Amino acid sequence: MILGAPPRRLLRLFPLVVVTLLGLIRFAQVLGLTRVGLWTGDYVIWGDNIWEGLSPWLLAGRYLVMVLGILAVVVALFVVLGGLVGEQLRNARPLAGYGNNLAGSLAGIAAFTLLSVWSLPPVVWAAVGCLLLVPFLRPRSLLWLTAGLALVFFLPVPEPRTYWSPYYRISLQPLPTPQGWNGPSGYSLTVNHDFHQRILDLSPEFMTRFPDAEPHRRGLFTYDFPYRLAPNPGEVLVVGAGTGNDVAAALRHGATHVDAVEIDPQILALGRRHHPEHPYEDPRVTTYVDDARAFFKKAPRRYDTIVFGYLDSHTLFSGFSSLRLDNYVYTVESLEEARHLLREGGSLFLSFAGGRSFVSGRLYQALTLAFGAAPAAYDTGYDQGVIFVQGAARQVHPPAGVEDVGAGLAQEPASLVPRDRWPFLYLLRPRIPGSILVVLVPFLCASYLLLRNTVSLPLRVHRQYLHLLLLGAGFLLLETKAITEVSLLFGSTWVVNAVVIAAFLGMALLANAVVMFRPVPRMPAYVVLFLLLGAGLVVPYGWLSGAALPWKVVGSGVLAGLPVFCSGLIFSRSFRDVTEPQTGLGVNLFGAVVGGTLENLVMVGGTPVLGILAVALYALSAAALLAEK
Repeated sequence: MILGAPPRRLLRLFPLVVVTLLGLIRFAQVLGLTRVGLWTGDYVIWGDNIWEGLSPWLLAGRYLVMVLGILAVVVALFVVLGGLVGEQLRNARPLAGYGNNLAGSLAGIAAFTLLSVWSLPPVVWAAVGCLLLVPFLRPRSLLWLTAGLALVFFLPVPEPRTYWSPYYRISLQPLPTPQGWNGPSGYSLTVNHDFHQRILDLSPEFMTRFPDAEPHRRGLFTYDFPYRLAPNPGEVLVVGAGTGNDVAAALRHGATHVDAVEIDPQILALGRRHHPEHPYEDPRVTTYVDDARAFFKKAPRRYDTIVFGYLDSHTLFSGFSSLRLDNYVYTVESLEEARHLLREGGSLFLSFAGGRSFVSGRLYQALTLAFGAAPAAYDTGYDQGVIFVQGAARQVHPPAGVEDVGAGLAQEPASLVPRDRWPFLYLLRPRIPGSILVVLVPFLCASYLLLRNTVSLPLRVHRQYLHLLLLGAGFLLLETKAITEVSLLFGSTWVVNAVVIAAFLGMALLANAVVMFRPVPRMPAYVVLFLLLGAGLVVPYGWLSGAALPWKVVGSGVLAGLPVFCSGLIFSRSFRDVTEPQTGLGVNLFGAVVGGTLENLVMVGGTPVLGILAVALYALSAAALLAEK
């Protein structure tokens, strides 16, 4: 964007760049890109043991080559896209161009929402994106791009049937069916190329005929385990209901009603369609597509039995699909909310595929703090699963063949128990993992060198640019803080994230429109901004958790939206006076990259760091503005 136009050579190669990136995604499994393993002691990664036996240096080299190679293709793509935006900004009045850019971003969020709601595959997303590029590309480039996309998306790839959700690429494969059984015995469900869960027929009819079938035998023991300790389940809540195994088990043992909560609508739909026991068709079951933590705050009743399914998203922590390690379902505060939903004499069961790792030890300690007593903990032998038991069932002796692992897990220190202010269940200690730094630091250094060598960035002498850069860094931290805290009120779902981002863009667009018609002095806007940021530090969003929904919306809107509006007033007023709009907005976005880098400090100091850093960066931006004068 700062360059003001895409480099000509890269623009000519743009169809090849797009096709290469989408080809890497389409043929990821064939090319061996779905398991980019790296030895690390920073945190737990499910699935990285497939590279066991290779030296750490070999793993690190493979990781760097693959990740940095893919990153280079992504950068090339956005150099062209940013250049096209810069070209348009260079020929427009600053505020008008910036307003159009924000309006386009809002339209993009709307398109994202529709494509997600309809669970459309990547070929549709790519087609929409390329269609929007038609006015900016030459006919020959469009021809090559169309031909390349057709080749990528219509070449056959040996893979199971694939479904798409707002969260995952989902594949479903049938399990072997015993001879003599009519119908499926179950399915294996993978997400983003990693094992996620099974759909199992554990009905009395099937298990009577095939008692030794695997994984059904172990699965039956695990899913029926809660009801061996609590044989009268009454009204049951299942969070992380998935495709329905936990729900089916509750129904088999006489539950009078089951509230089933699952965040992914596609996984829930697959359970409705393919589970052999059809638990979601039972009139005793009510389903909710929602985040478990959000549901705790609005549950319609209290329960005799609460079951946490295997709802931790292990896929986010395997194959390096994601390196954000926060998880608000397993914090002490979340478990306390679940405890308040238990009726007197009720029982809570939490299943977790963590084996005897420090992660399971932290869950043991978190349950101890939430309930005021240590839980029972048993190894079921199913997918490295440990079942934690709280409430009345904690006092019941388990059936034979179950190993009590509570004494070992109790040795894990309680100092790093996950809480809402430090929700990093999978992180060994407060630090930024080396696997993040090994990509982040070279990327930032290379970005700065590229900018310094290709365009004049007179930050030292032209403080206007430094002011815009610091505003971008502060805005990114403000946005991250809002998304994090609003998700605790309304759920950590894609819908909430889309709404929050759209609200931020809308506030920025409104502020830009205000400045276009009536410029606002920046220093008074700074005063209001700091007052709001201070209120956000003193009055956390969690204080609104017990309020009625309208007050939650209003309160979170004030805490999240008004600071963005004030920040937008300041930015638009400063942006109005830049002589090169493409450089000003580009520098602002580079500041957002810096803010995104600093955001990783949340893994060291917890979520309060976000607000403190935002205040500091906005204070520096105000100082740069004063120095400019």
